[in-house]
Amino acid sequence: MINKTLKLFALVISTLALVGGLRAAPPTVGDVGDVDSFGSNAKYMGAASGFITLSPACTPAPTPVPPATADDNQCFNLSPAPATTTFSAQDICRINLPKNSTTDLIYPVLTFFTNYQLQNSTGVAQPQAIFLYSASLTLVSAVLNDPSIIDPNTGLPANGQLIFVFSPNQFRVDRSLAVGERVRNRLDYSRAGNAGINKATLLSEGFSQHVVNEIFNKPMTIRMDVTGTAQFVTDATITCNMRLFGD
Repeated sequence: MINKTLKLFALVISTLALVGGLRAAPPTVGDVGDVDSFGSNAKYMGAASGFITLSPACTPAPTPVPPATADDNQCFNLSPAPATTTFSAQDICRINLPKNSTTDLIYPVLTFFTNYQLQNSTGVAQPQAIFLYSASLTLVSAVLNDPSIIDPNTGLPANGQLIFVFSPNQFRVDRSLAVGERVRNRLDYSRAGNAGINKATLLSEGFSQHVVNEIFNKPMTIRMDVTGTAQFVTDATITCNMRLFGD
């Protein structure tokens, strides 16, 4: 009887050990996609906002570089219809991260509040009125000043920064306007980076493990840049918001 009990006890222990071992196995890329950040607690790493204005007459007038009243409040003069206006709001907002802010991941969530008016005052129907803009994030780090570090997007030295575009990242309106037609719209939306900026992606793009570790171990700045085009736009405002998470 004792022998049977011991055998049963051994069987139970073996079964529990097997189940425990199965549960302890780490997830794979096929299971969760991003194994580096899996199971980590999310860290809040700050928020920033910037403001873009399109106007027939900015006050005060834009300065050459950047075309702004201030870095976080940039105004661009609209050309009279039917001419097209292009704008480039560089460094519209930024978050300065101290060293070791995150382990493997920088996860951005971008939110935009957009208000614009299209109007056709030319006296003839117009086949195309356009308002579009797209946002990108630039990672600025002293580590990237090394001339041997090549940006895979350009094939050139990184020169202190890397640009990340999370597709699709574009707001676009492209439509016709009847004679005298006027329409004002407001749209609020958010865009998340899905994989974000992570070590695994940088390694897959050809950066060495040492460089990737140094980028995450040292201070860095994440800034937002917005470029766009306007035609038959009488006025527009874009509030650009960025929040970062890490692990």
